[in-house]
Amino acid sequence: MYNLFDEIAKDSKAEGKAEGIIETGFDCGLSENDILERLQSKLNVSMQMAQEYLKQVGKQTIS
Repeated sequence: MYNLFDEIAKDSKAEGKAEGIIETGFDCGLSENDILERLQSKLNVSMQMAQEYLKQVGKQTIS
């Protein structure tokens, strides 16, 4: 049975992977568009979700 805890765990894993992809992308000098494409490809998420990850993690990276 699929429940809320499974969804939260899945989201946490995806967020961790997204953070790694974004930080590595910036470290390697990739453009935001390239990072968004990688997020979509690697995490199988929509452009909107990829943008949310980038927005969320980008703020942490800059701080």
